[in-house]
Amino acid sequence: MANLKILLISILMVPAVLSGQGTTSVIPGERHTIDSGIMGREIEYRVHLPADYDRGLNRYPVLYITDGGEHFFLASGTTEFMGSQFVIPEMIVVAIFHEDRKHDLTPTHCTATNEGFESDGLKVSGGGEKFLQFIGEELIPGIERDYRTAPCRILSGHSLGGLFAVYAFLTRNDLFNAFIAMDPALNWDHNLCERMLKTATFRSPDLTSKLYISSAHNAPYGKRDRSPFRLSQDSFFKALNAKKVPNTKHEYFEDQNHMTVPYESLYAGLTFIFPGFYILDDPQFVPEVPFVQEFYEKQSGLYGIEFTPPERLMEMLGNYFLYDVNDYHRSRSFFEFNTKHYPHSSGAFECLGRAYEAMGDTVNAKRNLKKALELKR
Repeated sequence: MANLKILLISILMVPAVLSGQGTTSVIPGERHTIDSGIMGREIEYRVHLPADYDRGLNRYPVLYITDGGEHFFLASGTTEFMGSQFVIPEMIVVAIFHEDRKHDLTPTHCTATNEGFESDGLKVSGGGEKFLQFIGEELIPGIERDYRTAPCRILSGHSLGGLFAVYAFLTRNDLFNAFIAMDPALNWDHNLCERMLKTATFRSPDLTSKLYISSAHNAPYGKRDRSPFRLSQDSFFKALNAKKVPNTKHEYFEDQNHMTVPYESLYAGLTFIFPGFYILDDPQFVPEVPFVQEFYEKQSGLYGIEFTPPERLMEMLGNYFLYDVNDYHRSRSFFEFNTKHYPHSSGAFECLGRAYEAMGDTVNAKRNLKKALELKR
C-alpha cells in the first residue's frame, strides 16, 4: 500500500497540462462594486472562482479576505493550489478593497498609540463596526445570491485586517465558521480585544467558530521578539485559554517578518480549518470509486458541506489505471463518475472516450469524444 501511495502521489504531481483537462489560465478575478448604504460609498471587491466552477454544479465554501489590493492574488493562488492538491476543499475567494484601511479595519476611534503618540493618520479610525455590518448585511447576501456557495464562510485578514478578524470573532462569531488572523495588531486601543474578552463585553453568546492566529517575528533576527504585536498576541491567546475557548490555534513563524508572514499563515490557517481533508493521508486509502465517495461523504458530515470528489482527483486516478496499470474497466469507473458530476467538462468526456477506445469499444469511444468536442466549442 505504501508503494501504491508513492506512485499515486508522483502521478498527482504531474502538471495538469499533461492530463486531459488542461490548465486554467491565470485571471485577475471578476471585479464588482457595491453602492453601500451602510458605508455611504462604493466598495470594490473581486471574486475568484474555483477551476471546476463552470464544469459542475458543486457549491463551495467562501473565503472573505480584507486588503484585497495586497492579498487577492495571495488568497486566490493559495486556495487554488491547495484545492488542486486536495488539501482543502476548492473555494470561492472574495477580496475586499479599501479606500482607507485605517478606517475600515479599526473597531474603535483611537488617535494615539499605547505609548501615547498622537497620529494624524488615525483620525479616520473607528469604522470597523460599520464595515462588519456591511459585510454581514450587504456583501455576504449578494455573494450567496450570485454564486453557488456552501454554508461555510471564512474571514481572513493581516495586521489591522487580523485585528478586524479577531474583533469579528468576538462580536459576530455566528457570521463565519472560521477566522484567520495573520499577525494581528491586537495592541490596538490598549489591547481592545483582550479587554473585551476578559470583561465579557463581546456580543457573541458562544465563541464556537474556529480561530487561527499567526505571529511573525517583529524584532531583529536572533533577538527575542518583545514587540507590541507579539506581546498583545500572546496575552490575548492566554486569555482565550483561560476562558477555555475551543477550536483555537496560535502559531509562530520566527523566520517571517510582519510583511512576509501572510503566505505561510494563510496556508497553515486553512489547513487548521480543514484537518484530515487530504485523502491520501487516510491510512485506509484504496484507489476505488466507492472508497473515494465514502471519504468525501464523511467529510461532508464533518463540515456540514456536501463535498463531491474533485474532478481532477478522479481523472488522475482514472489515468493511473488507464495508462500505468492498463486496467481499462477500473479507469472507466472514475471517468464515468466525472461525466455524471461534471457534465460541462470536455475533459471528463474525452477521458471516458479514451478509456472506451483502449477497451476496443469504438461506438462509445466516438460518442464520448464527440461530446468532448461539442463542449470545447
